[in-house]
Amino acid sequence: MKGGITSGVVYPKAIAKIAGRFTFKNIGGTSAGAIAAAAAAAAEYHRVRTGSSDGFNDINTLGDDLSAKPNGSSETMLFSLFAPNSGTKRVFRVLTGLLGDKSIAKKSFVTVSRAYRQYFLAPILGMLPGIALALFSFYSSAIPAIMWIWTVVGILLGLFGGFVAVTLSLLYEFVTSLPANNFGLCNGMLDAKSGKKAIVEPLTVWLTGYLNKTARIESDKPLTFGDLWNPKGNTNQGAVREINLEMMTTNLTHGRPYRLPFRYDDDLKENHLFYFRKDEFEVLFPKTVVDWMLDNPRKIGPDSDPNGERALERAERAKAGYYPLPDPEDLPVVVATRMSLSFPVLLSVIPLHAIDRTRDKKYQRLERCWFTDGGACSNFPLHFFDSPLPRRPTFSIDLTAKPNGTSEDGLAPNMDDYNYFELTDRWNRFDLNVEADESEIPSEKGSLGKLLGFAGTLISSMQNWNDATQSRLPGYRDRIVRIPLTSEQGGLNLDMPQERIEFLGNQGIKCAERLLEHFDVPSSHQKMTWENHRWIRVRAMFAAFEKMIDEALTGCDHPENGDQSYEAWLNGLLVDTTGKYKKLSYDPSKSQLDAAIKTIAKMREIKQLWHAAGTAAKNSPRPRPSMRPRAQI
Repeated sequence: MKGGITSGVVYPKAIAKIAGRFTFKNIGGTSAGAIAAAAAAAAEYHRVRTGSSDGFNDINTLGDDLSAKPNGSSETMLFSLFAPNSGTKRVFRVLTGLLGDKSIAKKSFVTVSRAYRQYFLAPILGMLPGIALALFSFYSSAIPAIMWIWTVVGILLGLFGGFVAVTLSLLYEFVTSLPANNFGLCNGMLDAKSGKKAIVEPLTVWLTGYLNKTARIESDKPLTFGDLWNPKGNTNQGAVREINLEMMTTNLTHGRPYRLPFRYDDDLKENHLFYFRKDEFEVLFPKTVVDWMLDNPRKIGPDSDPNGERALERAERAKAGYYPLPDPEDLPVVVATRMSLSFPVLLSVIPLHAIDRTRDKKYQRLERCWFTDGGACSNFPLHFFDSPLPRRPTFSIDLTAKPNGTSEDGLAPNMDDYNYFELTDRWNRFDLNVEADESEIPSEKGSLGKLLGFAGTLISSMQNWNDATQSRLPGYRDRIVRIPLTSEQGGLNLDMPQERIEFLGNQGIKCAERLLEHFDVPSSHQKMTWENHRWIRVRAMFAAFEKMIDEALTGCDHPENGDQSYEAWLNGLLVDTTGKYKKLSYDPSKSQLDAAIKTIAKMREIKQLWHAAGTAAKNSPRPRPSMRPRAQI
């Protein structure tokens, strides 16, 4: 499920509708999509344990709850979840004046008036020089004309000075308070300094309780990934995950995405890298969550620490306030969800700590790593649960843009009814004013509008190019349902009115209906069905496999600079028949070298097999996918 902050209100009813026909095996999301994914996993956990769909009934009514105004509140619950902290409260109040579907003039007026109210001393001080000049001119000048000129100048100067003082005060507090609050206006927790009891629990507190409620966990123990993997508590569960929940986050310090929970398996070892500070997490998560993490540190096996040195190292780090993350199965789901949800500026980022092994040669000093919104790198990770050939359908829900004023029919969720190449690209008309009526020809924007559109689209392309490219592939694009949204719906519109939140929730029902039309068995769609999807994936996989073999054999047979062919070179790596080989990284065994040489021979057979059939690529789906080395996330 794609990220989109408040756009996530489209997901609950979609999840509940799909749950009526499917069980959830793999669930993934980014940002707001991570909240929906976590809720779906919690409901499926309860269903697997008890057979009850009560958790999905809860999810079905979540949109109604978010659109309601709790007793004593003038705001919807959705808005109230994003509670600013004491140091950012004034900035938050001013900046939220820019939200909503008001005209630009009204937004500007609301924002400026709020700024004057929040920083009322600043305009008074800023106006003093001008007022002083006006009073001095009025009472001291003997020439009426000069008196009035300088009096007016003083008044104008006072007004300008007041505006400058308010602006500088706002900027100063923004620049100083955001870093102090982990680069966010809200940290998701109730600020202890406020001394007030919130009408609505802040986001992270609410989410912790909501996941436990949906999973029907009655104790203070937070829902963990291990609970989802083995909901019935079977002692012989092994590596099979009954419910597999995954999310994306972005490590700004490393400049790349990470998948959550952090992995520690045969393919990727990351979880052991990170520690957390108790004092930092107590500000960002409820006490029950932090206590669980402190009580369940990742394990040290006797084989990996025979002399007890690592245990002693942990004890020393604990004295300094650093604690190891739990093993992946013991990580609370709410921690991963919050790490995926750290929308820049709005929500505080999450600090973890690791060792920079490029600088610290003794591998001792822990340094902070900042984790922000997963959507910064991958806002639509539909690749999460893919294999070359699918065992089950994977549904993907995308959020797309439509002009304001688009009719309800134009906002209906849609899926591709056929798989033509020309349907795959999304158009970003950043230089044009696009009308809701598609029969109208777009008009040119002004220079400033074009420049701002260019900058915004450039950033969006940098962020989403990987997801957008993946969405073009046959076998991917035919399982994506797209929910069109206007700029007034979802996104940063925290103050959407109740009826708009309800409309978006009902869009989720229509979204689920499109998916069921295509992928339920039997399907009501004539062409884009589960059977057709399997066929497309077979064709696409073999076309990609054939191209990979061709490229590999070209490298084997035609090396450059006088190198031997790969087969001859591999045969020459063995020094003698006992298995002794030349010194190489990742030492191979004799049987592995023999298997590599035989595999190349089998690749030649496969190439001949497809050549006799006229190649796998003939009439295969386009664009043809590629099989290339790529690091796992």
